[in-house]
Amino acid sequence: MFQNIEEVREEVVRNVAQLCAAAAVTAPKSGGQLFLKGKPLFIETIFVDDKETLRKLAAWMRARGKERKQAIWFRDAAAAEKLDGVLFIGLKGWYPPIYDCGACGYATCAEFMEATKKLRADSEPFEFAGPQCNLRNIDLGIAVGSAAKAASINNVDSRCQTRIAVAARKLGIIQAEVAVALSLSVTHKNIGFDVQTPAVDFSSPELEVLPPTRTLPLKSDAGRWMHRPLSASEEG
Repeated sequence: MFQNIEEVREEVVRNVAQLCAAAAVTAPKSGGQLFLKGKPLFIETIFVDDKETLRKLAAWMRARGKERKQAIWFRDAAAAEKLDGVLFIGLKGWYPPIYDCGACGYATCAEFMEATKKLRADSEPFEFAGPQCNLRNIDLGIAVGSAAKAASINNVDSRCQTRIAVAARKLGIIQAEVAVALSLSVTHKNIGFDVQTPAVDFSSPELEVLPPTRTLPLKSDAGRWMHRPLSASEEG
């Protein structure tokens, strides 16, 4: 017997999320010959649909929005609490395609990896780690596009987002160095579009309870960006 969509919504979203993850994994990637030689998959796919985790992601985004003095984080936080689920797609344990294409500014992949080793280690306090190989970022974009296509074919509303992916990375939900989130919902109107950015009073005492995210950069009350590591007192 056919059930009311409200009764099977969670099942529908989970099933479609699996198809989206499969689409991301099977999407074309640069240097496919490396897979033939036994190289592992570098596309990470993690699906979250429990409301408690979505609330934690939203809380982190509000805290980050306070630090950056950007209201758009509050907009995405409110959207996260309404989602039926979110599929995170990211680059984890990636390696260059050995094309020596020069798009990174270095003559060879080996030069790029060696020259940027310290930068990648030092970038951990930032929202995403980097630098990344340009072709691998293209691979990620193709994977996300393929996943979004799978959601569309199955009539599940989706939207590609990065801020909630930052939250997932910083909360340890995903391990990817850089990621995109495919937000999924089954409603009469896609909740990811036509959303207004709220007016946020960053001096409000209500925001004082939001804990530090230990993420850089930060924006000071004077409007200056701070890129240095946080002191113990600043971390709270």
